[in-house]
Amino acid sequence: MMVSLGLRCVVPLVVSTVTLAGPVEVYRTGPQFCPHDRGNDSPAITDQQAIQRARALLPSDFCGPNAFVSDCDADSEWANGAWRVFVQQYKRSGARKEPGGLTHSYVILDRVGNCLANIPGTELGGRN
Repeated sequence: MMVSLGLRCVVPLVVSTVTLAGPVEVYRTGPQFCPHDRGNDSPAITDQQAIQRARALLPSDFCGPNAFVSDCDADSEWANGAWRVFVQQYKRSGARKEPGGLTHSYVILDRVGNCLANIPGTELGGRN
């Protein structure tokens, strides 16, 4: 009887802890952050155009400059018929770019630059 009572107290605690640790999925949506304004017959964009388009779809203050963020670095890759653009904030420290403790974002674009997803990253840095 005592073992049964102990398990009834521990199991809800474990379940509630697991529930609190789960990921929260948030997407930036709407015409400002994820527009679908280009026709399928538009010319395909290049990797540099994908980076420019992705940066334009981030919140206006995302890449600074401000007291915490100097700018952003962006990397693009073409995979599975879409551009995946990773944008990482950094703070300049002398000649170094320090991304630690800052956030990142992913912008997924189709071949002509229409947004498929605009996904904010975590606040503890994407590459640390």
